[in-house]
Amino acid sequence: MDIRKVLKDVRVRAGENIRNVDIDRITDDSRKVLPGDLFVALKGHSLDASKFVDLALDAGARAIVTDKEFDSRPGISKILVDDTRLALGAIASNFYGHPSRRLKVVGITGTNGKTTVSYLVESIIKASGCGAGVIGTINYRLNGKTLPAINTTPGALALQEMLREMVNSNTGYAVIEVSSHSLDQGRVDNVLFDVGVFTNLTSDHLDYHKTMANYFKAKKRLFEKLKAEGSAVLNLDDSKAASLKKSIKNRVITYGTKGRCDVGAIDIVLSMAGTRFIARTPDAKFNIRTRLIGIHNVSNILAAVSVAIALKIPEEAIVKGIASMERVPGRLEAVDAGQQFKVFVDFAHTEDALFNVLGLLRDVVKRRIVTVFGCGGNRDRTKRPLMGKIACKYSDYVIVTSDNPRFEDPGAIIREIESGIKGKFSNYDIIPDRKEAIAKALASAAKDDIIVIAGKGHESCQIIKDEIIPFDDRKVALSILKKL
Repeated sequence: MDIRKVLKDVRVRAGENIRNVDIDRITDDSRKVLPGDLFVALKGHSLDASKFVDLALDAGARAIVTDKEFDSRPGISKILVDDTRLALGAIASNFYGHPSRRLKVVGITGTNGKTTVSYLVESIIKASGCGAGVIGTINYRLNGKTLPAINTTPGALALQEMLREMVNSNTGYAVIEVSSHSLDQGRVDNVLFDVGVFTNLTSDHLDYHKTMANYFKAKKRLFEKLKAEGSAVLNLDDSKAASLKKSIKNRVITYGTKGRCDVGAIDIVLSMAGTRFIARTPDAKFNIRTRLIGIHNVSNILAAVSVAIALKIPEEAIVKGIASMERVPGRLEAVDAGQQFKVFVDFAHTEDALFNVLGLLRDVVKRRIVTVFGCGGNRDRTKRPLMGKIACKYSDYVIVTSDNPRFEDPGAIIREIESGIKGKFSNYDIIPDRKEAIAKALASAAKDDIIVIAGKGHESCQIIKDEIIPFDDRKVALSILKKL
């Protein structure tokens, strides 16, 4: 592609040799540069890729986009910009032909519920007879392929490439989990959304955003990226939704399990086998049955129903899609080896998510709840004592263990969790080794107990310093259960 088309709408501070130059590919990784590529030297929080410009040139890069001056070479296109992240978003969208303009794009943001809502929306779209690509926390699913998810929302370049593949395969719909990091870092700046969903806002990622105000500000950016005819879907059960609604110029559809909203639920019946209720919309009422359990999943379903209304998907497909969806991997996922007690693995890694899971199970448990959990390292520290407090409030026995400590001391993380437990609850143990902690919990279980292993859910590894160690709570628990 002609480099001038690639650079359309990019704020170029200075440029050299940008006439009659064709670009074969774009990359932001100097290790992947091939002859004829355009290399964008991204400036990150811990790494400045401008240091790798010479490596990119040695590998045959035809053009360089960076925010720092460098010694160029004959025939090389040199493009200087003020913000390489903003530039990459525009460059990627230009190169891949602005794919979001040719898709129906649903973006879902919020602290909790994004993944479940994305699975529900995907199932509803498929029930309507259309195809959907999904980009989210568990994996990326497009054109019959399932790819591992590096981030909840990939970088701008990978995202635009995936959207283009959806266009090429006549997929029709894209469902994207949009993280606050991706909004703050401009990864979705050149994606246009038909529907934006706000699920909720609770304390998380304050290691990055520093304040809840900054965190909310990042989430709000999704609704600045709606197409002119696009719709916003807001959870009125969340206190932030009212102020968010005032700032949105597009059509707004509200949902919730409390109070007055456009899409609600009546006659809710919750059980361990599933959930049923009547969905109430501005135009109709219809029966919903689902394998999903818990009032928080009623909220997630109402979000998906609201998205379907915004997309004009018929009622029959909504009901069928919700009924046919299996439980989401790592979200209250049962581990069953024929034991006389229940074992659930859940991704709950915020105090709100842990409350939703344990509060639900507290209402149905016949005997004890035993909770095993830890908190991730190099992540929001403020939630650690809060999660400890929630765990001891709704559990009969708690084992505090390690999650993904990353570069933090696991013992220090555990002590911060313990500060929310001490003086309030005495029936807990500290077992830093996660496998040992799970084994202790399972060995302690009796008939009709519920064991909850929280924090990692679908994850298949544990991150300790710079090591990535295979570790899947579900597989570990199943292996131990088979030996009991």
